[in-house]
Amino acid sequence: MFTYTFRALLLSLACLAASSKDSTSKSSWLRHCEQDTPSPVQGKLEGHIPEWVEGRLIRVGPGVHHIGNTSYKHLFDPLALLHMVQIQGGQATYTSRILESDTYKTNMREQRIAETEFGTAAYPDPCQTLFGKFFSWFEAPKMGDNCLVNVLQAKDQLIVMTETDTVRVVDPSNLQVIGDGVKIPDFVSVQRASAHPHVGTDGTIYNLAPTITEKGPGYSIISHKEGVLNKASLEATILARWRFNPGYMHSFALTENYYVLFETPLAMNAPTMLASNYLGTTPEESLVWYPNENTRFRVIRRSNGEEINIKFTAEKFFTFHQINAYETDDNLLVVDICAISSGEVIKSLYLENIGKQDSDPTKLKFDSIATRYVMPLTSIESLPYNEELLNKYSRIKIYPDDTSLPIRSPSAVRTGVNEIFLKGVNINDMFLEMPRINYIHNGKSYQYVYGVGTATGSIDFISLIKLDVRSGKELVWSDPNYFVSEPVYLPEPSKDGEDSGVILTLLLHKEELNHTVLLILNAQDLTEMARVHFTINGPATPTFHGQFVSFNDEVHGY
Repeated sequence: MFTYTFRALLLSLACLAASSKDSTSKSSWLRHCEQDTPSPVQGKLEGHIPEWVEGRLIRVGPGVHHIGNTSYKHLFDPLALLHMVQIQGGQATYTSRILESDTYKTNMREQRIAETEFGTAAYPDPCQTLFGKFFSWFEAPKMGDNCLVNVLQAKDQLIVMTETDTVRVVDPSNLQVIGDGVKIPDFVSVQRASAHPHVGTDGTIYNLAPTITEKGPGYSIISHKEGVLNKASLEATILARWRFNPGYMHSFALTENYYVLFETPLAMNAPTMLASNYLGTTPEESLVWYPNENTRFRVIRRSNGEEINIKFTAEKFFTFHQINAYETDDNLLVVDICAISSGEVIKSLYLENIGKQDSDPTKLKFDSIATRYVMPLTSIESLPYNEELLNKYSRIKIYPDDTSLPIRSPSAVRTGVNEIFLKGVNINDMFLEMPRINYIHNGKSYQYVYGVGTATGSIDFISLIKLDVRSGKELVWSDPNYFVSEPVYLPEPSKDGEDSGVILTLLLHKEELNHTVLLILNAQDLTEMARVHFTINGPATPTFHGQFVSFNDEVHGY
């Protein structure tokens, strides 16, 4: 373990090298040369924090972008930075810490990017012999532990995750790593696991895990009973539709009786991936978008782990994040997602592209729209061919408050013996990403989703959105001086309303780079309840995902 003094020296060297590089303007969401704030900083409070809001808001995202003379290239690559706001007694403190993963230690020791990440290949070791380079071609691609995507308080362990085979456990009191990396394949036969698990009411963790079977690549659902990592079980496994091109999946949906997977035309080319050491390629370069293929919804029964005998397809789309899914009394399966029109969105997240001005015609942008799909689960033999199957169902449709506007209806048509073609419907036409709900309603009928918005189709998120999925009506909060982060919903104890709670998020000041803010909004109308301002050691950096961990809860969902 590095001492903090030596660690700070290495980070200073990394930042000194970074200072000579071109960087984005102050007003960009993208931040370079990050330094952590390991000692708690007391915030300056404006407004009032409700007395029942007590706990830790813990978030993670990309941190250090430059090491020595080397730089990361993709948003999913920089060294992970953990952020924590602890709220107690109506006051708040801020702490951050760079995740001291094995990847971090190796890179800092070598003073270069020594391990390949999602979109950045490892920079060559100048001291490696020709024979060493030759034999490295035959090594299996290594999966690292730079866990920068999500966090989960699982029972008494705070877990930090990415999309590899390894998670890290950290101490919630100071964000320092505890022990070695935990490899999920040590407990259950899968290759790796997603960073978007679900948590049952009993604390059981469910997750999506790509796997290799005797018949080819597939997708598994695994569980961790009581939220304990080594109590892992295999719940289900299905085969990928393409033997050498398994789909890339970032999240999945969970209902009372089903797991729902989204097999989009963005797939991992297995031969390219396996040859990555020889070719010097990254995982991102192994991803292929097949624009002439459809998306498939893979629906698996939780009772026996078997896929239902209906092939649900839809016009091509990609999705990072599901919003929610639930079953109706009419034997329908409703699935709401943030739908993106093209899997090429992955390429828009290269840092060079993010750093371009929005007015630059070469800048790649993306759309993300809250979209509803509905699947009939009745016996397919009883359904007619080539007829709309959803006309008679009213509760799945979107009814605008303005009655002069048309009702929005999803579509399902039987097109084959065991095939149903789906057409999604936009719940609302505005951009929405990083969706969060009142997690009490996860897998159940619900009304509201909260997310982030952007005016330009870029990653610079500038607004918070509350969307009514029954009417399509939106509420929007923004401040021209700040970028926003994923909203986290916290229900008020003893109140039953779906939106009877608060929204917590972190703001990044556009000009004052070491200024970050905890924002607390009334979840019903998005009015401000409190801001807590923090002046931190280095530039405030963006985050992907996080979780609020209440001091009073035994099971911690999202």
